[in-house]
Amino acid sequence: MKDNEEIQVLADLIHIDSRNGNELPVAEYLKHLFDEHGVKSEILPLSSDPAHRANLVAEIGSGKPVIAFTGHMDVVDFDKSEWDTDPLTLTIKDNKMFGRGATDMKSGVAATALAMIALHENQVPLNGTIRLLATAGEEVGMNGSEELEAKGYMDDVDALVVGEPSGLRIGFANKGELNVTLTAQGKAAHSSMPDLGINALQNIVDAWQDIKQGLESEVSGSTDEDLGKLVFNLDVLNAGTQPNVIPGDAEAQINVRTTPEFDNDAVFNLIQNHVERFNQTHQGTITVANTMDIKPVKGDKNAKLIQLIEQVAKKHNHDDIPVLAAPGGTDASRLLLHKSIGFPLAVFGPGNPLVQHQANEYCDKDMYLQFVTMYQELMTEVLK
Repeated sequence: MKDNEEIQVLADLIHIDSRNGNELPVAEYLKHLFDEHGVKSEILPLSSDPAHRANLVAEIGSGKPVIAFTGHMDVVDFDKSEWDTDPLTLTIKDNKMFGRGATDMKSGVAATALAMIALHENQVPLNGTIRLLATAGEEVGMNGSEELEAKGYMDDVDALVVGEPSGLRIGFANKGELNVTLTAQGKAAHSSMPDLGINALQNIVDAWQDIKQGLESEVSGSTDEDLGKLVFNLDVLNAGTQPNVIPGDAEAQINVRTTPEFDNDAVFNLIQNHVERFNQTHQGTITVANTMDIKPVKGDKNAKLIQLIEQVAKKHNHDDIPVLAAPGGTDASRLLLHKSIGFPLAVFGPGNPLVQHQANEYCDKDMYLQFVTMYQELMTEVLK
């Protein structure tokens, strides 16, 4: 395709309002695009909402190895009044393409699809399979990638490229995320007679102190050379109705950023154990719920996949691209659920990660077009 046609594909995708919960029209657009160019693809409706939500899988080539490229079709919400342009209309100014999803991450999805179409139409020989996993719901819950993994679409995959905006950096690892909710049940009473009540707020604060000390003790001296230390915070605390009433119930939400050495299961078990011991020595009860569970992932920064990306990028005058651990999570946390540490993984896609989720989100036009070409070269090189 010509440059203007490749830009039009991105414009079409941005024009589809796929704020989390409405990915099916994007999947249908991609299916039609692939059908037009003879690339086989399949729409997979999500079990939770098949009328509005779907993943899409497309393939070129055949056999092993299988290299998966993944990108999500949903975008975050926006307030139109905060934008200088229409968020659902691709607008080009000073070589920047503005629109919701321009960076995160319809540019990555479009570039992958266009690269696959170009290789297929040009009959480029591939000794293996390129598989696109276009997902729903990455921004909230990652339920699309979770379903793809559960249905076996990663079982035969030998390497994974995540097309999230990397700003011409290569990511190979990211921390996990665990949200834990503590719910305390006590007994309300008048503040002048606290002995007649059980202060649920005090209990939950005291329990948090125990948990905090336990986490600090467990992780002291344990630092991942790439991801750093486990990080944890008490981020939300709800209790009480007025100053003269002892709170009879309270709720706290804890956020933990985990590492492979001290992963989500280990952290949750530690929290549960501390709460169980606390309940044995205090009046009232505290229960524990895991409300979000995204595993840490860590590939191999010296993998052949990353070396090939560096070689391809160098051909386009991008020397010494940093290879680093990424601060945020991606669908890789779901897709690599049953893969071992060191599995070939690269987060490498068009866009500026510093402007994602913001008003006036944009992607550099030349970068986007260059990624269409670089993805073609990478797909060819990795399956030589």
